[in-house]
Amino acid sequence: MEQQHLSVRNATRSATAWANSPVGRLVRIEILVTISCCLLAVLVLLGSGRRASRSASFRLAVWSALMLSYPAVSYTIGLMQSASVRNELIVAWGCFLLLLLGCADGIAAYSVSDADQQARTLLNQGLQLVYIFILLVSYVATLPLQLKVVLFLLWVLSGIKLGMRVRGFLSAGRDSVLTVENKLIADYMSREYTYSGRTYDAATMKGYMYVVAGETDGQKDDNGDYYPIDHLNPQVVTVEKLLRRRLGGYPLSEAPLNKTRDFVMVGLLAAADEEHERMYRVIEVELGFLFDFYYARYRSPKETLVSDTILFVAVLVTSLCTLFSPAVNLNQYSAATTSTSSSSSSSVVATGFDIWLTRIVITLFLILESFQYMTLVFSDWHKVKMLCRYVREESWHNHSGLDLMLKLMCRVRLIPYWNNSVGQYSVLLSCLQSNLRRRPLPKGMARFLRLPKWMMRFLRRSGTMTHQRKLPEEVKHAIYLFLRNGLTRVRHGIYTLEKNGAPAELYPQPIQNETTLDAVQLILIWHIATQACDWFPEKLNDSARQDHLVATTLSSYCAYLVSSAPELLPEHRYDTQLLLEGVHHKAREFLDGCRSRDDVYEKFTAPDDYPDHPMPNDRHHHILVEGKRLYQTLQGVTQSQTVKWNFLADLWVELLLSVAPSNNVESHVQRLANGGELITHLWALLTHAGVVDKRVVTEAFPA
Repeated sequence: MEQQHLSVRNATRSATAWANSPVGRLVRIEILVTISCCLLAVLVLLGSGRRASRSASFRLAVWSALMLSYPAVSYTIGLMQSASVRNELIVAWGCFLLLLLGCADGIAAYSVSDADQQARTLLNQGLQLVYIFILLVSYVATLPLQLKVVLFLLWVLSGIKLGMRVRGFLSAGRDSVLTVENKLIADYMSREYTYSGRTYDAATMKGYMYVVAGETDGQKDDNGDYYPIDHLNPQVVTVEKLLRRRLGGYPLSEAPLNKTRDFVMVGLLAAADEEHERMYRVIEVELGFLFDFYYARYRSPKETLVSDTILFVAVLVTSLCTLFSPAVNLNQYSAATTSTSSSSSSSVVATGFDIWLTRIVITLFLILESFQYMTLVFSDWHKVKMLCRYVREESWHNHSGLDLMLKLMCRVRLIPYWNNSVGQYSVLLSCLQSNLRRRPLPKGMARFLRLPKWMMRFLRRSGTMTHQRKLPEEVKHAIYLFLRNGLTRVRHGIYTLEKNGAPAELYPQPIQNETTLDAVQLILIWHIATQACDWFPEKLNDSARQDHLVATTLSSYCAYLVSSAPELLPEHRYDTQLLLEGVHHKAREFLDGCRSRDDVYEKFTAPDDYPDHPMPNDRHHHILVEGKRLYQTLQGVTQSQTVKWNFLADLWVELLLSVAPSNNVESHVQRLANGGELITHLWALLTHAGVVDKRVVTEAFPA
């Protein structure tokens, strides 16, 4: 045993001595450079892509890269300065790490509450610029002339890149947009109908003078205040800009106008049935702008890419000169691997891997910088910039080559706008799975092992009890048809009941001593009834199968919103969580002992209610009993499966549209960075139609 301790101690001493040796210090720097490059690569390549992914591991990778990349680079550069090691390639690593920091600006914030992240990163990059300059000065006497010139040039280009980022950050700050520009646009839109007149055509947007650019161009008086937007100003391009004002809390003055409703009804919804995707594409693009505004390097139609292009070409040429420099391709330091210069107290060392690491770092930078530049060229902001200029420049009109270039540029999409999937959650299935996982335990042990409420809430919100499915085209088409035919009649399912001539028994009844049911209660009642119908179906024909897909998908999606995204619903999120927990507890009691769907079927077809003597005004029990009653009523009054599933499909589309309008702007913005939500797209669409307020649940339920 004593010999083992001695051997371990000797090995530790040897490893420590090697780590403190000149070669060991250089290896430590090489490892840190490699780690820093990997973190920055993840940040550049995956930063913008998180809007198209719901993966928790994906989001963790992006968050980790954002949190660790700048500290890692700072520590690495500090170690380069303090290490008593001489290797000219260390300076090249430092310069390209600095350039990689400037390249990794595709993500400005991870969450809405982290809006100041970009300012902190700019300050950090400025400090690293100073540190690299000090490192360059310390090596200026020993660097080869060619390497000295290109590295100093790269340092200057890094400074220029940082200056451009600072200028863009200050000139296009989010605070300015959410205050000055939004106020000007809000005031302008309150008078827009007087500018455009009463004649309009929603299909072609003739008569819709909606501002998209030029609202603050040269419109300051002698006191520095902005004049109101002049609709005759040739610098104002009038296309469409509505949604962004909600971020600043400004009212939508045009919301009550028929013209606003027609913008959606006649404009976006006028396409043929097979072209319903157009409506979703428009909203996807607009939410893409919203994502960029909060999470990416904010661009504006006022900005130009001329300076970015010049800087990109200069950095590209200089980096290639460095990559093919003789100092990088010839190992001039192999003979001095373990020697010490007599004229210096620092060791001049090389490992053999240093040249390969230099090549890898430069190549990685070239790839990431090219990717970042292409994302700017094909970004929606640049497309709007070019289209605005096309409108303003009459000389560009009817130019076939330019038209083709703009058409190709607008068709290129490097990153999807969102995940195009919907979450799915089932109260009954969750309870049944809990029963299958449970094993008989002693009473004391069962109480000890029972999960607390906060942990159950965490499991539901973290997705362990939910799953994702691709959004079916049938669901998109059903929502489109309902919007086109019943946009103004949405009333939490009451319109669907009235349209189908449903008997009074199919109207959900409120709990005793109450006059109405809130939106979440209606969702849970109809969800339980729909899930019961889905679990015990008869043979379906093609028409019923399509409606069945729509109804079950939206039923599970609305339950998923209640379970995992209550902040997107109009009711208070904490009340929604408590309501779901209570219903889940009652459902587990109701399904106690059920081990299969056949057991659940017997429970739902039994004539007696559960429990026999409920507590007075127990809304959790009432929701469960109402769901069971509606299921039994549906089975009795709808003999045709086609009629039943067509009714449920329309009902769930109306329920989802009923809960979409809300003032939870920040919650919707937050979800954009986590893959996006279908309800966010409907929220944006209804905003354009002037539907911005919470839908009031109808109190008149037939007895």
